[in-house]
Amino acid sequence: MRKLTLTISLILIAATAAGQPPAVADSVDYGAMRQLLGLLNLTFDDLSFRQDYTKLDKHRLATVAKLMDNPVGMTEFTETMAEVCKNGEVRTILEFAFKHADLGAATDRERTCQGGAQSDGGVINTFYNSPELNGFLGMMHDHLKYGFPECRKEMLKFLTGEEKKFLVHQFKEIVVEDTADEFKTAEMLDAIQKAEEKYVQEFTRFSDKINKEPLLYAGYYRASAILNQIQILQELISSGSINIDSILADTIFLPKVTGADTYLGKQAGWKIGGPGDDYYKGDYSFILDFGGNDRYDLSYDPEKPHDVTIIDLGGDDIYNARTDFVLGSGCLGVGLLFDMDGHDIYNGKSFSCGSGFFGLGLLYDAAGHDRYNGLTHSQGAGSFGIGAIIDKGGSDIYSCAVFSQGFGFVEGFGIIVDILGNDNYIAGNRYKDILRYDDHYLTLSQGFGYGIRPGLSGGIGSIVDYAGNDNYISDIFGQGASYWWALGVIYDRSGNDQYISFQYAQGSGTHMSLGYLQDDSGSDFYRGKGLMQGVGHDYGCGFIYDRDGNDIYQADDLSQGAGSANGIGILIDSRGDDSYYVQKKTNTQGYGNPRRDFGSIGLFLDLSGSDKYWGNGADNSIWKTDSKWGGGIDWEYLMTDTLSVE
Repeated sequence: MRKLTLTISLILIAATAAGQPPAVADSVDYGAMRQLLGLLNLTFDDLSFRQDYTKLDKHRLATVAKLMDNPVGMTEFTETMAEVCKNGEVRTILEFAFKHADLGAATDRERTCQGGAQSDGGVINTFYNSPELNGFLGMMHDHLKYGFPECRKEMLKFLTGEEKKFLVHQFKEIVVEDTADEFKTAEMLDAIQKAEEKYVQEFTRFSDKINKEPLLYAGYYRASAILNQIQILQELISSGSINIDSILADTIFLPKVTGADTYLGKQAGWKIGGPGDDYYKGDYSFILDFGGNDRYDLSYDPEKPHDVTIIDLGGDDIYNARTDFVLGSGCLGVGLLFDMDGHDIYNGKSFSCGSGFFGLGLLYDAAGHDRYNGLTHSQGAGSFGIGAIIDKGGSDIYSCAVFSQGFGFVEGFGIIVDILGNDNYIAGNRYKDILRYDDHYLTLSQGFGYGIRPGLSGGIGSIVDYAGNDNYISDIFGQGASYWWALGVIYDRSGNDQYISFQYAQGSGTHMSLGYLQDDSGSDFYRGKGLMQGVGHDYGCGFIYDRDGNDIYQADDLSQGAGSANGIGILIDSRGDDSYYVQKKTNTQGYGNPRRDFGSIGLFLDLSGSDKYWGNGADNSIWKTDSKWGGGIDWEYLMTDTLSVE
């Protein structure tokens, strides 16, 4: 067996044994991969990266480290995630995110909060003449006044006041872009970059004092309990056991000598709305709205962190962010938004629509054709936390600028789970990639994991979509891609989908990271320029796995199963009559370039159907490209005992 060696730190590990693939959905596919590896004098053990190539920083996720050792395991990870998320259950989804936003043995942090709900001696009286409503409001009072705040204290107890301010001011600037940058001089841009480098250095000085686990644990555990009580309340209303108009009209007498804040549901920052069309403006801790076409103009002050829960039981609602950190946003806390019915519009700014920034943010939409708008760190984005959108019905539109739509930053897990409908995911068109192009935009979204070289390993970003003919549109970085010790994933179960991007996309891992795109069924269309469709660059692994359908792949160069600069690129298409187009044959369709002495690995496999190639491949054939370790097979041609390479 050929051993891949290098005198510097990194080695693509070679083993003396044959090596075994992980448990996957279709063992035939991985049997074919084993055959192709054998033709290239490799085994599964060669598809690996050593952990000590770069200095181990304090924030490397255990899951990412494990998958760097065995990148083919991304299939098992993704299919496990898809199984966990398939019913859209809050508890199981957030619990999965919590588990995989973990550092593993690298930390001795406490996982649960020891605080819990405790009375501070204050008196709270019931206001509404409904035991069921009062019971629910009492539970929310305990969560928002005692439970979540105690866990926030636990998370930040070792930080100084200045360090806490640093998180919501300087550190957040690392993932905030400015449209004015395209007009700035090189000197000005260099100064901005140096300032951000100083922010990273300052953050790493105290970052290991942050104990996010208690707050995240409390967030996912209690979010599930809250949703359960919401559903019980809905059942009581539907059955007629509770009459909303009567509840809100028939209340107890409020003595003049007693302040409203002592009554449950009347506290400062709380609002209870009826079944009509209501308007909410300001910074709230709790809103319960019983229906109607409502308008929300919401704000949040990160200088005064607090937890937020908004519950809307029905109606076509409009949610407007007047500041950052609203609409299911957990900024140094837990932010929950439950919308149970209606066609809704969520107009977020940055850190919105399911954003966990040193906290947990969840936007749960149970039904309707919805629209989600955001700028940066939006729509299922996690940094030192968990950010999630769970959308259970309808054809939805997700539109963002950058660092969004299933985005995972340092110690973060970001996820969108969309159960039904023909959905559109659109990222970009705001912040130009000014260092490389005049006419393309940074996106870094749509199942994207991101870290900062060299000292901050990244997180896990994912989109899990189960049905519908979906469109994914990004530009530079996106669609199951990653950067620096991170993991980006898209899983799409069914539908005739389109994936359009320009560069670093569609199963692309760059700079010690992992990118994965799996589409299980449907006739799909993949289009982009380069570094995509299963490409690993600079010690990264990119993997695209399409399991069924008559698909079309179009790319210009360095794509379709290509390894670059000691990277690993894999493309597998299991079934269907497919078409593959490339502009440049010399580095596509099973290509591993020879850079840095020992080279790269590129694997291309099409395993059934009548296929068309414009490039290196051909239907019913085996080929090896003019590269280090690169080649492809068309499965129908293979004879187990008569293999040869053209």
